[in-house]
Amino acid sequence: MHSFTVFSILASFASIASALPTGAPRCIITDKVIGQGHLTTQNGAMGLKMTTLPTYTPGGPAIPITITGSFPVDMGVLMYVTPGATQDSVLTGKGGAAAGVKPHVGGFMDCLTQGMRAQTKASCDAQNVVNEVPESTITHMAPLLGFRNSMQIMWTPPKTNQGVVTVNMVVAGNVLEPYMIVPSVQIMSTEGLMDGQSLVANNAQAAPPATLAGMAGGLLGNIVPNVLQLPGTVVDDVNTVMGDVEAGTGALGKLVGGLGGLLGGK
Repeated sequence: MHSFTVFSILASFASIASALPTGAPRCIITDKVIGQGHLTTQNGAMGLKMTTLPTYTPGGPAIPITITGSFPVDMGVLMYVTPGATQDSVLTGKGGAAAGVKPHVGGFMDCLTQGMRAQTKASCDAQNVVNEVPESTITHMAPLLGFRNSMQIMWTPPKTNQGVVTVNMVVAGNVLEPYMIVPSVQIMSTEGLMDGQSLVANNAQAAPPATLAGMAGGLLGNIVPNVLQLPGTVVDDVNTVMGDVEAGTGALGKLVGGLGGLLGGK
């Protein structure tokens, strides 16, 4: 009984820790949304940085985007490119998703070989995101192996001029590991800016290294909303586990009481 209960507890918390093993559930990167999927705060100690070429040619050849830093042991990603020189998380952070929804342009190449896939249309439709091609927004197919200090993926420019564009990306471990919204880079079109655009970059600041107090606060602050958002089957499992624990505790109490009676009788 007790070994089953322990196994159930471990299995249930393993399910919680791997709640998003097949891809991000969203199509827009915001600290609030990403934070709700993790039990820790954002951690800039990863030191992730992004580099790429300074220009792209509409309808032209793919260009590499490289990310370097200290990646989590196992990780997931959400990545896309938007028109303009402002990182998406800056816009959405100021006024919610409706304040900064932009189309996702261009497309990423060789996703399968990178362990990634196109984000589902349903996820993007739910946040009013229009993708130029399915691979305009990508996420992980399964947890990606960490133990690396760099990764590179090729991005195919949009077919028509979008002016300056911004690369948006978040890298995250499992729900018990840290995550980081990577400071963006901008890429200029060889055909020039679009009307109303500016070359002045507005990127999110890198998060500071997480402290033990901050991580503990994030854990306590996020654990309840995370449980509330778990799939019903996981919630049922947790309830079952707690029922098993309660029943086991009751049975153990009766056993101790019975032994006390026997000893007292002697």
